[in-house]
Amino acid sequence: MTREPSQPRQPRQRLSREQSREQTRERLLEAAHAVFMQQGYALTSVEDISTAAGYSRGAFYSNFDDKTQLFFELLRREGESIDRGFQRLLDGGLTDAEALRDALAEQYSALYRDDKCSLLWMEARIVALRDEKFRRQLDVYLEERYHQITCFVQAYCDLTGVVPSAPAREIAIGLMALCEGVSFSYRCVPHIVDGKTAESVLAWFMKASVAEVVTTPGTATAANPVKGAAVAKKSTAPRKKTSRAGD
Repeated sequence: MTREPSQPRQPRQRLSREQSREQTRERLLEAAHAVFMQQGYALTSVEDISTAAGYSRGAFYSNFDDKTQLFFELLRREGESIDRGFQRLLDGGLTDAEALRDALAEQYSALYRDDKCSLLWMEARIVALRDEKFRRQLDVYLEERYHQITCFVQAYCDLTGVVPSAPAREIAIGLMALCEGVSFSYRCVPHIVDGKTAESVLAWFMKASVAEVVTTPGTATAANPVKGAAVAKKSTAPRKKTSRAGD
């Protein structure tokens, strides 16, 4: 019985210096996410993260200044992933207000389930209450998120011609806060806020916040209070008397 000739083993491709560093960084991020989820931010050390990733402390500090920088990198990556999904919808060619609103609401209502960092967001809020330095960094990142979501709200209004029910920034803050709260409730009390309830709540509020406001000419809206104020001012001006025949 003759043996089949063995296939020559393919030589393993060596990673470039940049590829190797990127691989190390990715493994540190993945390990940190797992450890943060298990132990929490405050109880996690650089040593814990390095050990979980299979690296030394030196490898950690070659990629990150400290665990706080790594923590916000996790949040930022998750935010960018979510943003790409909304941007695809806004760039997809839908201009019908109702169809685009429904598509955005469907995407938004799934975030409670798909967001891998919702618990880290909750922890960030708690840490910020006790750590002023951490709070300042969280403030910077929150402003970035509010700005990006505000741009999405405004882009939707520009595409569809819808007048928002409130200023775009206020809608952005509300949508983000609601998503955080529903995600947390879903994980803490799923027997009360189950998946169906979470999706329904998020979708309803998303649609309501960007619903078209029907106004009569000169009526003030939350997005354009000046127009109504000008009309009101005009209406309070004294009316000029007109003479009637026979006076």
